[in-house]
Amino acid sequence: MGGAVDVLGGATAYISRSQFTFNNAAEGGGLQSDGTITTDGVVFSRNYAGVGGAIGQEEGDAVHGSATLNNNTSGFDGGGIDIESGTVQFINSKIINNTTAGAQGGGIFNDASLTLIKIEVSGNVVGGSGGKGGGIYENFGTLVLRDISVDHNSANGSGTSQAGGIYNTSGAVTLDHSEVNNNASTVAPGGVWTDTQFMVNRSEIRHNIPTNCDGSPVIVTGCVG
Repeated sequence: MGGAVDVLGGATAYISRSQFTFNNAAEGGGLQSDGTITTDGVVFSRNYAGVGGAIGQEEGDAVHGSATLNNNTSGFDGGGIDIESGTVQFINSKIINNTTAGAQGGGIFNDASLTLIKIEVSGNVVGGSGGKGGGIYENFGTLVLRDISVDHNSANGSGTSQAGGIYNTSGAVTLDHSEVNNNASTVAPGGVWTDTQFMVNRSEIRHNIPTNCDGSPVIVTGCVG
C-alpha cells in the first residue's frame, strides 16, 4: 500500500514541497496513511491505485494544505482520494481531473470526517456503470464544504449514473458559502443526490445537467430544478 509513501498506524509524518507522480499501489497510489500526517504544498499527479488514486486513508488524522491532486486514477473508488476512517482536512487546495473506472467518487470518496476549505473540485469523472458522485461521494460520514466550488464534474457511465457533483448516502453535509455548478450525469439529478438534508448557508446549486436536484429523494434547501 502507498505507491510512494506508506505512513503506518501510530507514526507521524510531515511532507512539504514535494511531488508524487507515476506511482502505483492497491490503495493510495501516491500516499497511504494510517497514522498522523501533515502536508504542505504537495503535488499528486498521474498516480494509480485500486482505491484512492492519489491518497488513501484507512485511519488516523490528516491535514493537507496547498495540495494539488490532478490526473490521478483508480480502478474502483476515489479517483483522487479514498477516506475510510479518521479526520481529514484539505485547505487552499485543488482536486481536479481525477477519474475512477469504478462507481463511487471521481474526485473523492469519503466514509469518515472530511472538511474542505477554499477548495476547487473540478473536472473529476466517475466512469463506471451506475457511477455516483463525479466530484464527491459521501458515504455515512461527515462532510463540511466551506468556500469551495464543485464544478464541471461528471458521472458519465452507463445505466443509472447520477450526481455529477455530489452523491450523499446518509452523511451529514454542510454547504457553506459554496457552489455546486455545471456538473453533469447520465440520468437526473446532475448536481446533487442525497437522502438526508444538507445544512446550507449562502450556497448555490445551479446549471447542472440534466437537473440540479430533481430526481433526488431529498431536495437540498434552496435547490431549484
